[in-house]
Amino acid sequence: MSAPELDLGLAALLGALQGVAEFLPISSSGHLALAQRVAGLDAGAGGHSFNIVVHAGTLLAVLIHYRGDLLALARAVLRPGHVPERMPDTPGSEGHVPSSSSPTDARALLLALVIGTLPLAAALAPPVENLVIAAEHHPKAIGACFLVTAAMLGLAEWLTRKRRRPQEVPRPLQALLIGLAQLVAILPGISRSGSTIAAAMGLGLGRLPAARFSFLLAIPAILGASLKEALDLMKEGLPAVDPLAFVVGFFVSFVVGVATLRVLLVLLVRVGVVPFVPYLVVLGLAVLALG
Repeated sequence: MSAPELDLGLAALLGALQGVAEFLPISSSGHLALAQRVAGLDAGAGGHSFNIVVHAGTLLAVLIHYRGDLLALARAVLRPGHVPERMPDTPGSEGHVPSSSSPTDARALLLALVIGTLPLAAALAPPVENLVIAAEHHPKAIGACFLVTAAMLGLAEWLTRKRRRPQEVPRPLQALLIGLAQLVAILPGISRSGSTIAAAMGLGLGRLPAARFSFLLAIPAILGASLKEALDLMKEGLPAVDPLAFVVGFFVSFVVGVATLRVLLVLLVRVGVVPFVPYLVVLGLAVLALG
C-alpha cells in the first residue's frame, strides 16, 4: 500500500497545527510528527521538508509581531553610539497587554541573542539531524519528550511565582543556558518555545520578556534550518509533492501563528504557563501507552 500524498487539505491542517503549536509551549515538531504518522506521511514523501516550510511561516509571524524590537536591534548594530534608552513600543508587541517591566537595553538584548544562538552550531552536525529524523518515527520517544516539556514548564512557573523583581534581558551566561535549552528542543516533543521560555523564566526573566527573548531567539534558528533544507533540496531535488501544498502550508501556518502568538502573550500575563502542563502530561502518557 502506497503512502498517502501531501494534498492541499492535509497541508492546510498541518499548517494550522504548526501555527498553534509553535507558539503555545506544547512542541510543534512533536505534534507535526504525530499528525504525519497518523496520516501516514513519511519524511521521504516530503514530510521533513514540509516541516521546515511551515516553520518558516511561523517565523514570518514572529518577524511581523516583534518588528519594533528588530528595528531597535538593527539600530544597535548600525548606529552603536545612538541606541535609544528605551526599546520602541510596537503596537501590539505584547499582545495588547501592558507590561510593567523596566525599559530594555537594545545592546544587552543583542548580545544575549548572539550568545544564545551559539549552541545551535551543534545542530548542523549530520548525526544530530539523523537523530531528530529518527525520533520523529518513534512515538514513545516523542511521548517522553512531552513529559520533559511539562516538567520544565511546571518548574519555571514555580520559580517565577517566588520571584518579586524579574529581569528584562538575560545576562550572558543566562543567555547561553537558554540557547542550550533551545538546542535540546530540536528533539520532537520538547517544545522550542516551551523550553526557552521555561529556561528564561527559571533564570530570572519575567513571563513576557521570556517570551520575547524566546521568539527573537527563534529567528536565526529557523532561518538556519530553512537555509540548510533549501541547500539540501537543491542537491537532492524536490520531493514528489505538489508545490502548492507547501505554499498552502506556509500561508496557513503564518495566519494561524499571528493569532496564536497574540493569544499566548495574553495567557502568559493572566495565567502563566501552568495550563499547558496537564495537557502535556496527559498527551505524553497517552503517546507512551499507545505508541
